[in-house]
This record gives sequence, structure tokens and C-alpha cells, in this order.
Amino acid sequence: MTRVSLGDASLANMLARQGAELRGQVQRATQEVTTGRHADLGKALRGDFSPLLAIDASIARLSAFGRVATDAGTQTAAQQAAMAGLSSLATGITPMLIGMRDFQTAAQTSTLGAQARGRLESAIGLLNTQAAGRAVFSGVETGTMPLGPADDMLAALETAVAGATTGGQVAAAVLDWFDDPSGFGAFYRGGSPLPAVAVAPGQMVGPGTTAMDPVLRKTLAGFAMAALLDRGVLPGMHEERARLAVVAGETLLAGEDGRIALAARIGIAEAQIEAARTRNAAETTALGILRSEIASVDQYEAATRLEAARTQLEALYLLTARVSRLSLTEFLR
Repeated sequence: MTRVSLGDASLANMLARQGAELRGQVQRATQEVTTGRHADLGKALRGDFSPLLAIDASIARLSAFGRVATDAGTQTAAQQAAMAGLSSLATGITPMLIGMRDFQTAAQTSTLGAQARGRLESAIGLLNTQAAGRAVFSGVETGTMPLGPADDMLAALETAVAGATTGGQVAAAVLDWFDDPSGFGAFYRGGSPLPAVAVAPGQMVGPGTTAMDPVLRKTLAGFAMAALLDRGVLPGMHEERARLAVVAGETLLAGEDGRIALAARIGIAEAQIEAARTRNAAETTALGILRSEIASVDQYEAATRLEAARTQLEALYLLTARVSRLSLTEFLR
């Protein structure tokens, strides 16, 4: 019987190829055991990446919704804080203004006028609130403060009430100025309300309150009426000045329900945004888990393959060592 054998060079090449293949298997199996993920995801998915691409697209879309929701949440939170500040300013001075029905001293009227002017400045500051570098009551003109200084507003109002001889006339002129497009409408520096934005799939929220809101204008009007007392309106007419203080207090009091309703409306938007953020986060987590499951490997199976590859590699090293000792000297020994 004729015995056929491979040449030394051919045998060496075959052993080298097998060694390289087994080392690659050990390396891939070790990586999979360590990371818990497929070393060759394309092979594991048989070249079909569509499930992963769909998941990644959904995660990216939810991330975009999340950024929009975060921005909208920041804006509504700042608006809500400003509303709380406005209500506090109004309730702090309203009883004193209305109390001028019974106490009509010139000194007290002047003192209330000074207090009202300070509160008007504070109210304007609240409406000029910025969040993340954007004015929250300026509508689409987020880079512009919606209102100018209180002194500029009072100067314009002094012109509007010129010629008025009673507290009622001054109050009516102030209210007309705040309703006039060429009055407060021209004083307002912002733009139209922000449009509703998508904060989650199929969910729109519009944090569109601006300083032009009727509730805010009425509140400012109440402060401004009383602040004009500090500018010397109706000089020498103590009773009319006191009457103007009373009307200012009544205006602020009448606007209380409107401020509560506006704060509630902003609060509803806040709740919707927070619910959307929670929903987006839950969906992102679920998609992340699904993606991980698709890309993950059975570590027990990977460990089994690793052990098998190591055993084969050790056997190959042993065989190679023995083959490498086959020489004429060894044969004759």
C-alpha cells in the first residue's frame, strides 16, 4: 500500500492557517464574553441591519423631542415663577391702595406712590425674565426684552393723562393707553406668541404667553396708576390723588382672578411638558433595552466556544511542536 504525505512546507502552511483561524476565534469569543456583545454584528444579523436602524432612528427622534420639551419646560417654569412674583407684588400693596378711601393724607398717598413705583419696576423686571438666555415673555423675539424701563413707561403715561383733572380720568386714560396699539402696543418690544411645539409624538404644547397678554397689561396698569402718584400727577388735589390710589388698588384686585387663570394655564402646559418628558424617557429606555438585546450575545454559548477554541489551539500548538522536531537527526536518533 502506497503512503501519501504532505511536504514539510505544505504542512507548515496548513498549520499556520489553522493557528491563525483558531486565534481569531479565541479573540472573538473572548471579546464577546467580556463585552456581552457580538464581535461581528453584521454576521449575527445576517446582514440585515434594518431593525437596528429603525431603533436608532426612533431614539434620535425621541432625543429631539426631549430637547424641545426641555426648552419648553424651562420657558414655562420661568413664566410660572414670574407670575408668582407678580401676584405677590399685587397682593402686597392692594389693601393699602384700597384703604385710601378712609385715609386720604397727602403724605400717605405720596408714600404709596413711591411703593407702587418700586413694584412697577419689579413687575417689569419679572416680565423681562430670561431663561437660558432667552426672554420668556417676548414671544418669537426671544433675544429682545419685551419691556423698556419703568421711567419710560411713566413718561409716556404722563403724556397720555395730560389734562385729566380727576382720579377717575387719570385711571381711564391709563387703561386706554395699555389697550392702545400705539400706546403699550408700541412700548412692547417683543413679537407674536411662540407657536406650539411638538414635545412628544403627536403632542403639541404652546408656551405662547407674552407681555401683551391682557391679564399682564391690566396688572401693569394697576401698578402704573399708583406709580403716577410718585410722578406728581394731579398736583394739589389730595382727594383725587387718593381716589386714583383706590382705583389702582381695585384694578389690581380685579386682575387677581385673571392672574390665577393665567398661572393655571401655564401650569397645565408645564404638566403636559413634564408628562411628555417622562413618556419620552420611558420609550428611550425601552428602545435602548431592545437594541441591547439585539446586539447582545449568549455569554454561556460564547464561553463554550471560547473553551473549545482554546482546546483546539492548544492541541494545534502541541502538534506543531511535534512536527517541528521531525528532522533526519531526530529520525536517526
